[in-house]
Amino acid sequence: MKLPSPAKPAAFFDIDRTLIWPHSMERLFIPFLIRRRYLRAGDLARYLGFMAKNLGGLPGGLLHTNKSHFKHKDPLELDRLAEECFQMRIKPRVSQAGRRAVGEHRRAGHLVVLVTGSLTPLAELMRRDLGADLAVAAKLEVSGGILSGALANLRPYGPEKARLVRELAQAHNLDLANSYAYGDHHSDVDLLRLVGNPRAVNPNAGLRHAAHKNGWPILFF
Repeated sequence: MKLPSPAKPAAFFDIDRTLIWPHSMERLFIPFLIRRRYLRAGDLARYLGFMAKNLGGLPGGLLHTNKSHFKHKDPLELDRLAEECFQMRIKPRVSQAGRRAVGEHRRAGHLVVLVTGSLTPLAELMRRDLGADLAVAAKLEVSGGILSGALANLRPYGPEKARLVRELAQAHNLDLANSYAYGDHHSDVDLLRLVGNPRAVNPNAGLRHAAHKNGWPILFF
């Protein structure tokens, strides 16, 4: 009778302001899309109109879940521009200390997973650049070959990020007690509590408080 394989440690990395600093990937990407005229005045007006109409009517994080500016846009062109922006604007901002941390986990044989609220095309480019195994990110919904202006999944943020990691742990037989997680924001606390080796990286005030309270190491990438 074949014995089950032992559970494997993993390393979960947030991206925005953890592996890159000081801006999020989308904060770099949106101005790039405007300069390339992928996003135009009407798209930005739709985005602002959605915000005005729904402010107070949707759960927190409206600013990040509002993707109405992508409505009717070509997803293949978005992927092409994501590659261009990544090489020009994002890759130069990847922390060298962050790269080293990812490399150390790869050499240790850990499953390396990027978990981010940023868009999937950007997260996949980061995954390939770092040599990570998986990327879990916000997916734009495609309908009839064009972007609908909505998300196809719940944005990996806060409790949802932790839920997705638990799901990955089951699917990949991961040993969370011996795993690592790196995050910068108080919304990452749920994720950090899941693993035996949490790391607060470039922490904001809320996460710094939680790190001191729980005795978590604080790193600066």
